[in-house]
Amino acid sequence: MRSNTMRWLIQIGALLLTMVSLQSHAVETSVQLHKVDQEGSYGYSLAIGDDFFDKPEFNWQIAYSRVEDANIRWNDDDIDFSLDTIDVALSYRYFPKSYNKFINSLSFEFQLGAGIVLTENKFTWPDLQEEKFFSEQGDINPFIAVAMHKELTRKTSVHFGVKHYPSYSEFDDVSSIFIGFTYNFGRKSGY
Repeated sequence: MRSNTMRWLIQIGALLLTMVSLQSHAVETSVQLHKVDQEGSYGYSLAIGDDFFDKPEFNWQIAYSRVEDANIRWNDDDIDFSLDTIDVALSYRYFPKSYNKFINSLSFEFQLGAGIVLTENKFTWPDLQEEKFFSEQGDINPFIAVAMHKELTRKTSVHFGVKHYPSYSEFDDVSSIFIGFTYNFGRKSGY
């Protein structure tokens, strides 16, 4: 199972690098800090992406995301785990047009994607000689996200939003609010 997942991730990475090299005019990088909807749980994401076909409205993104202290209750025990995923997403960005300079510096992003679980989360009860898997490597969990971007310069922006996994393996739903920083290497289309 582990080697199939790694092979699949390498193939995705190769495909995305090919897309980046074909559209070598720009690459968007971002860092996000997440506050997860569980007490004491937090996370971060590191991402790269770009637009499709020189259309700034349509984008792809691949990210490494980590959530610390995700909690699950099982057999009257509270158990905390770390969740590591590779998130692959497509998004649409809306750029409002106005005579107002501030409004022109905003964009709104609607993202749809899937998180591929990198780590196995299981709990073992030695007394009962029983183990329970809460997520397994290679699990695929869909997510949606909405964000607002505020352009600071032509190459940098700050953004904040909400991300929601309706079902994350055995963890039920996982949601977070996030704030992030984006930097564009190269020339973005639409400028």
